[in-house]
Amino acid sequence: MSREQWLDQHKNSISARDYRILEKATKILIQNVAPNTEGTLWNPYRAIAPSMSPNSKKSNKLGFAGIWNWDSAFHTVGVARFDKRLAQEQMEAFFLFQKDNGMLPDVIYMPVIGNKIMDQYGKPPVWAWALEQLDKRCPDDDFLKKMYPKLVLNEGFWRTERYRSNDGLFFYSTTEQGENRDKYIRWESGLDDSIRFDGGVIEFLYPVDLNCFMVSFYKSMQYLALRQNLTSEAEKWNKREKELTEKILKVLWCDEESCFFDWNFKENSFVKVITPAIYMPLWVGIATPSQAVAVNKYATDPQKLYPCMPTVALDHPKMNPLGYWRGSVWLNTAYFAIKGLYDYGFRQTAVDIKETLLEWVDKDESIHENYNPITGEGKCNPDFSWSCVFAMEMIMEIK
Repeated sequence: MSREQWLDQHKNSISARDYRILEKATKILIQNVAPNTEGTLWNPYRAIAPSMSPNSKKSNKLGFAGIWNWDSAFHTVGVARFDKRLAQEQMEAFFLFQKDNGMLPDVIYMPVIGNKIMDQYGKPPVWAWALEQLDKRCPDDDFLKKMYPKLVLNEGFWRTERYRSNDGLFFYSTTEQGENRDKYIRWESGLDDSIRFDGGVIEFLYPVDLNCFMVSFYKSMQYLALRQNLTSEAEKWNKREKELTEKILKVLWCDEESCFFDWNFKENSFVKVITPAIYMPLWVGIATPSQAVAVNKYATDPQKLYPCMPTVALDHPKMNPLGYWRGSVWLNTAYFAIKGLYDYGFRQTAVDIKETLLEWVDKDESIHENYNPITGEGKCNPDFSWSCVFAMEMIMEIK
């Protein structure tokens, strides 16, 4: 199916605004296919960069001269709606760089800045979820058979290198032992300068979002195994999912605040910062109904996360609407949160937040890396690929 055919399928079933967004988002995704000429490390695959546009109207500097780990997984999910082969190539391109221990690097850079590979750390484990979405949208037994063992190897990395068996929970880390250690671990989280990680604590945390991404990993691996009639494999993944779920609900739920928080296993204390991560147990479907009710209040509170799901509560003393992950609205974390709320029955809240965000996305010619939570102004890099993907997902999944 072509992009144009897919768009035509939806032209009469969605609003004019939503159609404009889909048209714009798919166009940007295609224009962000990075060069794959001879000498490019991911040649011959057509890998999508986060953005191929200058990072501001005042600069011609390319914002993202390479392909990124979880970005590429998200691009797979979005492109799977209209171009099966291009979606598959996102996964094939990035998995060229899987290490022997199963780890996937963070970034593969373009030749223009030296073909560097940043593999001292990775990114959150979203590839199994991405392959499940791709397979549901574009079933392909041969591709599934090709990629599934690579995900088995990747789970082995997380289980061996990022897991404390005594607590049964996952953490972020890096091979870097020098001055960049804290920075690289933050980069592995994907949330870079998040207020949750202030004070050099990230290497001692069991993050809510990471552990929920691993629940998602196990759920997706069950689906992928059953698609191949690998019943015993599916049972193994189911067992690991249940064990991890039990630990999340026991360790990462704070009774005092009635909320999910990261746990600092060095200090034996919660990191009590309200962010979209508190909804990740809803996104993966493991929160109890009463827990969902408790965290929903933050999504409806204009002093907290309503109406735009910023990366930290609006009334947090360190909240900065011009910050990167310290207050800006990112469409990926916002989507996971509102999809969790939507699935648990808080549909009006989810739709309200979705509508706020799509109005921002629609109001200029680009789709931005992130947004100012106060003004709705697009910030950082324009024509940002994963923002395109999650704008599409909001339109298609949050009705």
